Amino acid sequence: MSSDSSDINNGFHFIWDIENIDISFYEESIASPTFVADNLNQTEWCMNLYPLIKEDSFMLVLSRTDSGGTIKSIIIDFILYMSFSNGKKDVLTEKKKVEFECGSSQSVYWIYHLAKILYEGDLTVYCDMQKSEEVTLPYICCSARTFIGKEQRYGVWKIPNFRQLSPGGKKKFTLCSTLKNAPQIDILGRLSKKTKSFHVEVQVTHNKPIFIFIKISLLQANGNLKWPTLEGFSFDNFTSSQIYEFPLVLKHGYLSRKSSGLLPNGTLTLLCELRVSNGTQYSEVSESSYVIESYCKLMHREISKNLFEGLPTVTGPKDTVKTQQISRNSMESNNTLQTLKQDLRNFYTQKKHCDITLQVENESFSAHRSILCSRSPVFSSMFDHDMKETVNKKVEIVDMDADTLDQFLLFLYSETLEDLQWNRATKLLYAANKYQVESLKKECSSFLMSHLSLPNVCEALVLADLHQDEQLRTRCQDYIFENASEIFSSKEWEIFTVGNPLLSAKMLQGYFSMKK
Repeated sequence: MSSDSSDINNGFHFIWDIENIDISFYEESIASPTFVADNLNQTEWCMNLYPLIKEDSFMLVLSRTDSGGTIKSIIIDFILYMSFSNGKKDVLTEKKKVEFECGSSQSVYWIYHLAKILYEGDLTVYCDMQKSEEVTLPYICCSARTFIGKEQRYGVWKIPNFRQLSPGGKKKFTLCSTLKNAPQIDILGRLSKKTKSFHVEVQVTHNKPIFIFIKISLLQANGNLKWPTLEGFSFDNFTSSQIYEFPLVLKHGYLSRKSSGLLPNGTLTLLCELRVSNGTQYSEVSESSYVIESYCKLMHREISKNLFEGLPTVTGPKDTVKTQQISRNSMESNNTLQTLKQDLRNFYTQKKHCDITLQVENESFSAHRSILCSRSPVFSSMFDHDMKETVNKKVEIVDMDADTLDQFLLFLYSETLEDLQWNRATKLLYAANKYQVESLKKECSSFLMSHLSLPNVCEALVLADLHQDEQLRTRCQDYIFENASEIFSSKEWEIFTVGNPLLSAKMLQGYFSMKK
């Protein structure tokens, strides 16, 4: 077996993406979804990751979880390897002829000297499994993901008149949370009588084990960040309050020099960032593929054929005829698509053979259940179960106006958007996310990105954060950075900052980092 997944063409290939691995150290274990290897005698398997913070290590375990109904014992070759967000890939172990009985496991360790190597990173674990006998198996690939919940807190700690701070004087800054029963995290500062240095400590009051990352940077008068310092801390549940010394130490005399520009108006300003585990963990199988060898050959032949036919040359008259034929076929295909879209549009507007009603405000919209199910996984799930909407043949929608619902249904039927304006696009983006209509989400997001302006970019940024639209968020960030002086001094930014303090802090952090 090879450690490169591109070389795998038979056997079982499992890919496990773990998001927010950096704050996983409080977990007792992280479990993948159970997956069935149909080509390995329908055996069932699971992977577990055990963070061991005191040893700066993880333990990865591959387990067989079925009851042995199909086969009591199976001998396989397997290889485990991993990759990080930066693309680095490491082989963990490769084992030959390993016997797995029901409930048996195999484990492997890998060591890191510092937990903060994983900061802001995701981890992907790969497992390739093959029967030890010389047999050719169908190629099966299963992709899964596990999401580890985290909370992020940001704050700007200002200590006025820092030059006059007395030795022994203590200061405290609390990184507040919007979550109920969240751990209280205070940043403590004191000026040492002996060394005349400003020492930073972290105090955490909690009722369960947690792991946190804290990053503190000095904000200079010119807006740049200086001495960014990152540290991770693990807090057990044996004591309700713990204090750790933070590695950032600031020399009072150096900071107090007026020429240094480190104390604008005599104020020490620290940008504090925090990531803390919030106790949630979610796993799912995201994709499965079952490919037999004959299908691979067929697809390879068809792809090669299409590529050959799709690349016209100009070496002779016969080729010109072929090119003209391809163009005609392409035009005919486009005309057929337009006709199909118009037919489906008529199907919606004529309201014939409808079997479901969508009620919004004081208006009713008739529709076809089959169309809604084929276009939206949410509608499909709703109608697959004996919910009241299925029984009553009526869906009440309380978070959408009549115009938005009408345009939303028109798009579901015909992929058509009419008279798209900013307000309509923002409402349709909400509907697209709620009902998981990816094509509509892309259309609305693209419209917003191409119509950004000084008055609306903050609204678009909030939408991007709400709907986890990374492409829209990046475009908003670029627009804000390109027009920073106008936006940061605008009334819209002031209102945005009041309503979204964490998001505005992230934008400022990104801007200052870029300006370095």
